[in-house]
Amino acid sequence: MLERNIAQKSDGYSLVEVLIAASLGAIIVMTAQQLLQWQKGAQHSSVSKARFMLSGQAVAETFLSSLSNSVVADVQNPERGCYVFPTQNGGSVGFRVRRYQLQHNPMTLDCAGYGWQSLTDSAQFYVQELRVEADASLNSGNSSKLFITLLISRETTQGVQEQQFNRTITVFPQ
Repeated sequence: MLERNIAQKSDGYSLVEVLIAASLGAIIVMTAQQLLQWQKGAQHSSVSKARFMLSGQAVAETFLSSLSNSVVADVQNPERGCYVFPTQNGGSVGFRVRRYQLQHNPMTLDCAGYGWQSLTDSAQFYVQELRVEADASLNSGNSSKLFITLLISRETTQGVQEQQFNRTITVFPQ
């Protein structure tokens, strides 16, 4: 009879042993899955932040390159967030913030005119502020300086992310 009990014991695993092994296996698989999801979320967050910054930087560079032939001393700011820059060829270029978008008009005389085109998409980020200060008093060889601030933001699951772009442009007469 003793031999019979030993033979029955060696035939396989008991139900309790199988349940414990299955539980430990499930815990290990769920932990690995959570770790992979956390890593994927962290990577997505990093990529999203980089995309936000690069998008803002691209808009800032487009904006700044449009000012390369501006006449700084005669910048008009008839209303908050709108600037009209006379150009050296006798025309003018305008920039304004409307509905959290940076808008551009290559041939405007005022901020209320037609032909404004959006440089940004509010689905990507909001333009909170555009500020331009001109200083022609720093003349060295008849150059003038523009001090430009562009503030953008977006809402994320962690809160509001903001990025400020500050540039100084020296404009030399041609």
